[in-house]
Amino acid sequence: MDMWLCMKRAINAAEKAKKAYEDGRARVAEAGKAIQDHANLVKDLQAAEWQAMEAKDAVQVALEESERAKASEIEAAGQEAIQKYRHSPDFSALLDKEVGAEMVDLIYRFKWYNPGTKLNLNFIADPPPLPEGVTEEMIEEYEGEDAPEVPEATGAEGADAEGPSS
Repeated sequence: MDMWLCMKRAINAAEKAKKAYEDGRARVAEAGKAIQDHANLVKDLQAAEWQAMEAKDAVQVALEESERAKASEIEAAGQEAIQKYRHSPDFSALLDKEVGAEMVDLIYRFKWYNPGTKLNLNFIADPPPLPEGVTEEMIEEYEGEDAPEVPEATGAEGADAEGPSS
């Protein structure tokens, strides 16, 4: 019986070792699967981060383009408003006030830095009268010293141009 009991113990020990070996293999397989799942998750995470970064760049580009478009719209609207305003009498009045204020400042500076020099201020508020024979229309039509001269034909020159009459 001792022999049978030794055999039984050896068989039980072999079965325990086999069971421990199979449990170890199962655990190794589970660990391998967990490692593979982790690797897949890391890969998915990297892909998601890459897509998020691309989306962020695309949003940034779209935002910059939107800002440029809005700025150009604002600039165009501003230019249009300026053009409309320049043709209004309000603009002329405002411009006259600005020029007048600038002129007063320049006169003040001239007098401050040149106290001994007399400045004729008669022309500021009331311009001198026009010489005889000169009208406002003539002044507005004057093109300057460099304007091309167009010879006008008078009656005597026109008769010479026709030649002798026979």
